[in-house]
Amino acid sequence: MTTILTEHGLPARGYRKHTGWKPVLLYIILGAFLSHAQTPNHTLYYGANSNTLGVAFADTTLSISNQTLIVADLNKCLQSGWGQRAEFGMENNDPTFDAHLSYPDQSPFYEPFPDDIVATPNGHALRVSEEVSDDYTDFFAFFATNANIVATGHAFVEFLNSTNFPAIQANDIPQYYLARYKTDVELIANARGFFASYTNSIYYTPSILNFNYAEFSTMPGTNYFYMAIPDASLERSNSFSKTPAIWHDGRWKLMDMQWFIDPNRPQYEVDEEDE
Repeated sequence: MTTILTEHGLPARGYRKHTGWKPVLLYIILGAFLSHAQTPNHTLYYGANSNTLGVAFADTTLSISNQTLIVADLNKCLQSGWGQRAEFGMENNDPTFDAHLSYPDQSPFYEPFPDDIVATPNGHALRVSEEVSDDYTDFFAFFATNANIVATGHAFVEFLNSTNFPAIQANDIPQYYLARYKTDVELIANARGFFASYTNSIYYTPSILNFNYAEFSTMPGTNYFYMAIPDASLERSNSFSKTPAIWHDGRWKLMDMQWFIDPNRPQYEVDEEDE
């Protein structure tokens, strides 16, 4: 089983049909039912001043409940430190769209994150392509059997941001980190390096599309729940990235990036249909 890596060392979206990745739904409480397509109640909040935008779905057959879940997830992403730096821009080289949202950095949630803005009778709206809404819909089907693990993932992210995380004992580090080449003894001995690597960031609740059900050629066993946690450096708050975590031995653990590198295979692969 080969894991396709991005330039950041994380599995790439768009390869699930080739690599066996299966999606998982992140727990979102369903809000008020919203009308079909773009409506005043489909409101997104972005930027430092919580500016508002409507939402326009390219798929006009998308159910109201799925629209609601997608809007809730988009808002979660846009209200993070990354989304709060988004800016509305009228300049757009594509005449198909009226404007666009400009983001400060590559999305730490998923890509491509919607950025095209269209004009509607109710004002400007962020266009959600059918490809993106299909990705969301794929994930929704897995919620019933995986809701508890995903909800536990939320709690794990909250723990990483709490004062309890840097206060854990060195002997407990193996319960929170899955190393590839270091033994538990070596990991405990390097406690200072562990805390320096993981306690200097702020972690954001992931999008539902940051969860995956995966196989790793470098790891024994078959299927693992995987979560890419959006984060920002406390020293450079405008620098966003992703921290990998895995459901292992009945709990979420931060994950050594070395698990993504198979020494017997090239780091990047291209499907024949893409060549």
